[in-house]
Amino acid sequence: MRLSMIVNPFTERNLQLAAQVGVTDIVLTYPGPDLKSLLVAKKLVEACGLRLTHLERKIPHLKFVHNLPGRDEQIANFKNLIRNMAEAGMEVLCYNWMPDEDWQRTSCEVLERGGARVTEFNLAQVGRNVTDADGRPATPTPAIKLWENLEYFLNEVIPVAEDAGIRLALHPDDPPLPELLGQPRIMISNEALHRVIELVPSSSNGICYCVGSLYPAGVDVLSGIRSLADKIFFFHARNVRGTATHFVETWHDNGEIDMPAVIRTLKEIGYRGTLRPDHAPSMAGETNETPGYEMLGRLFAAGYLRGLMQVA
Repeated sequence: MRLSMIVNPFTERNLQLAAQVGVTDIVLTYPGPDLKSLLVAKKLVEACGLRLTHLERKIPHLKFVHNLPGRDEQIANFKNLIRNMAEAGMEVLCYNWMPDEDWQRTSCEVLERGGARVTEFNLAQVGRNVTDADGRPATPTPAIKLWENLEYFLNEVIPVAEDAGIRLALHPDDPPLPELLGQPRIMISNEALHRVIELVPSSSNGICYCVGSLYPAGVDVLSGIRSLADKIFFFHARNVRGTATHFVETWHDNGEIDMPAVIRTLKEIGYRGTLRPDHAPSMAGETNETPGYEMLGRLFAAGYLRGLMQVA
């Protein structure tokens, strides 16, 4: 196992901080469609003694998730991203099938240990705080259509990924609810993740297993890790407290998920990919402009996870 991290903002100082706490691999958020952006990022990452290996978040996807006009053009852009990643020597492209633009929360101001701020999702507050994603169709897409659209997408992109040597890792839905704002959601269980890899069997078709996304739905995350095993191409470690309808994120050592058991289970299956400290609290002095992605809390998380990896 290796430690990876998104650094935010993407600066030389933050890359140095990541390297100093034992991170080896950098995860880049979507920089746009051109190769030049990837190569510029790679140069900066390597100058700090790190490797640019993963890409995730903010990849345009609503047109092919919902089969909207412009779907094939958006898929063509995704294929081009795969080729650009290969040109830049990268390894894993993490995407999601959330029918919204990204993960959803109703508050970013819940206080955790020492007054650190964390995010909260409360279904009872959704009508007031969570709004429909920009670009999502007015009519909800049925679950059966989401699955059909995913199969079409995978049949289009997996051959390109195979040729390029890039592995695609699907992230589960967050929050893990079967429906939100009238829109069905399908990536909320271990069984759904198994179905994904069975749709188009391939060495390039796999999973980003995020324990913090799945646990609130009552998913047995240790069983999921064992059963998916070599199809886990990327791993997100975050901790939470609560259920799918109402949960808060926590410090990595302070939630309901047994994080030491998670790392031991990854060791048990022989996981050799990267482990990324996901959503961490915002600490004193941080603006909380990008909840979950401020820098200080993730430095603590990286150190904690590194310790667990060494013990395992």
